[in-house]
Amino acid sequence: MGGRLFLRQTYWQWLPTALLVFLALGVLSACLPTPTPPAVTAPPLSPLPPTPIPSPATSPTPTPSPTSVPTIPPPEPTALSATVEAGWAQAAHFGLQPLCLRQEETDGDTDREWLGLYLLPGDPPRLQGFVLDGSQRYNLIAPETERVKALGEFAACEMEVRDLNADGRTEIIIRGQSQRGSALLHIFVWDGREYALLGQFEGRGGILLENRDGDLSDEVVVRWTPEGALVWEVIYTWDGAHYVWTRDRYAWFYRDRPHPYPDDTPVHALASFYLALNDRDLPAAYRLLSPAARSARSYEEWALGFATTLRVEVGAIQITTQEGDRATVTAQVRAWDNVDGRVVVTVYAVRWEMVRLEEGWRLDWGSAEAIEEWEARYYP
Repeated sequence: MGGRLFLRQTYWQWLPTALLVFLALGVLSACLPTPTPPAVTAPPLSPLPPTPIPSPATSPTPTPSPTSVPTIPPPEPTALSATVEAGWAQAAHFGLQPLCLRQEETDGDTDREWLGLYLLPGDPPRLQGFVLDGSQRYNLIAPETERVKALGEFAACEMEVRDLNADGRTEIIIRGQSQRGSALLHIFVWDGREYALLGQFEGRGGILLENRDGDLSDEVVVRWTPEGALVWEVIYTWDGAHYVWTRDRYAWFYRDRPHPYPDDTPVHALASFYLALNDRDLPAAYRLLSPAARSARSYEEWALGFATTLRVEVGAIQITTQEGDRATVTAQVRAWDNVDGRVVVTVYAVRWEMVRLEEGWRLDWGSAEAIEEWEARYYP
């Protein structure tokens, strides 16, 4: 307590003196002149480079690296022109004026030959084919018949070169046309000595090449005179040495839909019935049954029997008997069905009793017998 009192007394004792000193200094500073600060000149401002504004943080977009794709350079125009000129010069050397001329590998030696067609004047003119292999000329010869003259009787240039029948050889396929309106198809192959004729076909409704069984060998489908919307087709298959008749079938001449279903004859009505099944037009097929046949089962019950059917073909149709408004017709039917995920092909011998009504021929009642069955390894 005595120490705090001493400090308090000392503080108040020196306070008046401190105030006097402070006032004296203020009077003195007011009497002195105010110094003028030296002028400072700022250096000239140099333009600053623009400050980049950072873009919002985003994930960089990956840039795919270019992939080098090997390219085959096109032939030089000069070399190509020289090759073409050489081909035409070679044809002229043999006295030929081709309608068309192209290079193809036709004899299995990896070297390409010149394949061409020309029109031999005459009445009628005759379409001829040839192969030029170096200094050799080979004629593509087809025996002439009363209806088929050479490879055709009009100027044409329809040629294919490929292994048509999966026999390991290259075939030459030439299409032509006769003045009778028939389509012509000739198939040649090199046999070591000459270009032999493998097949000669004529079709008044055209000729198709198709592979429906997946064996890589095309069948030849010859189409005969169309019967209205229908056409009769004969199928030839390669057996390893020849093209042989396999089966026949009815089809639509024009494949566009919808189709009319002709029922003017027993044959047409039966073909229409199975083509309607193949088209999955079950109501149309059901209408081709007679009233008595439809009364046996309702449409729903009847249609259920074709729930697994994938495709249907009908051929070998024959009228065995016909008297008045009734006829008996036999046929062979081939059906593809989905059986537990497998495609099963069944061939049936069918027999139908037909009746002619006011609206046309109708299927009255019938029977079917399975004569062959196998599992299809391929279904297009």
